[in-house]
Amino acid sequence: MVLIGSAAVAAVAMGPHQKKPVKLTSTVVAEYRIVQDKKPMGTERIEKKVFDNNTVVFNIDNELSYGPGVTMKQHCELTVEEESYFPRTLHITKSVAQPDGQKFDHQIDVEMFSNVAVVTSMLRDQSGSKRAVVPTGVGIQDLGVLGYLYQTLFWYDKETGGEQRFQYLDPIGVEVHSGDIKLDPETTIPVLKKKTKVSVFQVEREKMGAATVWVDARGVIVRAEMNLFVYELISKKTS
Repeated sequence: MVLIGSAAVAAVAMGPHQKKPVKLTSTVVAEYRIVQDKKPMGTERIEKKVFDNNTVVFNIDNELSYGPGVTMKQHCELTVEEESYFPRTLHITKSVAQPDGQKFDHQIDVEMFSNVAVVTSMLRDQSGSKRAVVPTGVGIQDLGVLGYLYQTLFWYDKETGGEQRFQYLDPIGVEVHSGDIKLDPETTIPVLKKKTKVSVFQVEREKMGAATVWVDARGVIVRAEMNLFVYELISKKTS
């Protein structure tokens, strides 16, 4: 009776329309060095937060040098459903520096409503908005950003194996494209100075080219090669 009474009091205290507070259950932060021909070209930091309301939030900070005087910094906040990794929202801020010293920002926001993606953008004070019909299980891909590949990896079924098809939304062109992913045999590579057994995925993406991704037993990307760049893990923290 005491337990029942306590539960009733708690229910009254919360009120009939109050929602249970959302709780953060785990956090993983991975940082990468991006190199090309052994030369440092940039960095990427991926923070993955898992909450107890079927929500995963990726905060991605990426900086890349594409040539003399050409750099791009990006901050991306991607929210997905934990059970399906279907994207709910994506907020991107791209800051581009050009050889002539000029700089500009490109703001992109993606909102998913069932099978429709609404993409709004602001570039050089010019706003735009587009809609795209998206399939179930669609992910998001953009050039140079490693963190988006977690959606593609999520959808690979190891029990089925072989080459599997996936689809992704390009938030720049607001178009849906396809790709293929397959799993190579496991191998062992040095990760943070330790020999680590990893899964190796080969990803082929329409419009964006190939990628090879090395993933540890906890599902963390520890190395990747794509778009002529190599992403090397330099630190990993979990909580």
